[in-house]
Amino acid sequence: MIRWIPHVLWLTVVWIALWGDLSAANIVGGFLVAMTVTALFPTAGPRRERLSFRPLAAAKFLGYFTAKLIEANAVVAWEVLTPNNDRVREGVVAVEVTGAGDAMVTLLANAISLTPGTLTLEVRRDPTVLFVHVLHLRSIEATRADVRRLEMLALNAFATRAAIAADAVEHGETPT
Repeated sequence: MIRWIPHVLWLTVVWIALWGDLSAANIVGGFLVAMTVTALFPTAGPRRERLSFRPLAAAKFLGYFTAKLIEANAVVAWEVLTPNNDRVREGVVAVEVTGAGDAMVTLLANAISLTPGTLTLEVRRDPTVLFVHVLHLRSIEATRADVRRLEMLALNAFATRAAIAADAVEHGETPT
């Protein structure tokens, strides 16, 4: 029952926002509708993975992502302004992602897709592999290293210490 509270409150806020009326009747009505919807359609399934938030590590992740975003925008803009197909060497690279749960894989796949010149085409599980289309493919190993760096920054910013340690062991690194 306690798990319902955030869900019911969120649905009530959405109800009020959709109606655009902050009256007592609308709040009570929204609350009753939210309770009914939550009772009829309970959120079943496995519990969500536990995440952490480390502000300094999140700032590093955001800084690295922003730098890559600016770099990729400049490269793609140059490609558009000076079309010369000799420089374009595209390819699809399979990158194994070892220490990430569903939320981290989603974050990683979206960060890759938001960067111009790269796109996550597919995600497979067991083991988790991202198939990444790269417009300017330097080398397969360089692409894997870039994704690994992004994964490590994301894990350090948002994963639990246990997940970070397990990922380090899996990659033959020393857990911090």
